[in-house]
Amino acid sequence: METRNPEATTDKRPLVLSITRMTIHNGPGFRTLVLFKGGPLCCLWCSTPEGQNPGHEIAIYPEKCTQCGSCVSVCPLQAISLTEETIRIDRTLCDDCGKCAEVCYPEAIKVLGHYMTVEDLIREVKKDAVLYKHSGGGVTISGGEPLQEPEFVENFLRACKEEGISVGVDTCGHVPWENIGQVLPYVDFFLWDIKHMEPEKHKEMTGVSNELILRNVQGVSERRVPLYIRIPVIPGYTDSEDNIRATCEFVRNLSSVVRVDLLPVHHLGKARYESLSRVYPIAYVSLVPDAVLQKMKQLVEFYGFTCEIGG
Repeated sequence: METRNPEATTDKRPLVLSITRMTIHNGPGFRTLVLFKGGPLCCLWCSTPEGQNPGHEIAIYPEKCTQCGSCVSVCPLQAISLTEETIRIDRTLCDDCGKCAEVCYPEAIKVLGHYMTVEDLIREVKKDAVLYKHSGGGVTISGGEPLQEPEFVENFLRACKEEGISVGVDTCGHVPWENIGQVLPYVDFFLWDIKHMEPEKHKEMTGVSNELILRNVQGVSERRVPLYIRIPVIPGYTDSEDNIRATCEFVRNLSSVVRVDLLPVHHLGKARYESLSRVYPIAYVSLVPDAVLQKMKQLVEFYGFTCEIGG
């Protein structure tokens, strides 16, 4: 199923990060969530930092380490060391070859990302076909940014539709319109974040301006594809009343919006940053009180939208 060498593949395939079954926050019904690696944004509050890099990455989980030392002995670059308390990887030396993960039986070291064919993916998602049928669910693809590899994604989504499986796409929207148009015939709905309405602030928080994102969501709406708009609520970044109002003003000109969801900050991704030896950028940010979220929800509903907290 898997090859570590992308040049050995017959088509350009994104790395699959994970497949999660029975999710309920990624579109209607029970859904199988397929995450791809690689994305154009680097949001300060990203909860899946391992999805940003398109290549393989080594993650470490020191609490699982048995101190056997196998990883140290096989590392060709001497990038791994053990102490009495933990395992360490010198990221300046590591080239993510994965030899350490191959000998780590307790899975204290893992390679993130693996190649799969369209046939592999279809075989996996079909295992949940009964759940889709009885819940009105299906498959949702996300990342990273799945639409960075439109040919592979188009083939996968077409195969899903041939199996009668509903398809949702969770996108940041920062891709060429041609990529979106290529998959559009097979998409039942989009999950689409609008993080901030001011281009410069958006760039400060994510690394890119929002202009392409907003232009693309307008194009999708013009083609009447259902949109679930999502507003991340990050204190000090996106949570101002002015930003919420500006977002609602923009969204009410989109004709295919099903719902506007508020996604409050959480810190569930902190351990993922640690596993990659990266600093978690918003560790200091407080959670949003329920009363504040309810007030934001009322503001969104004032503009005539159905709104849920958490998606």
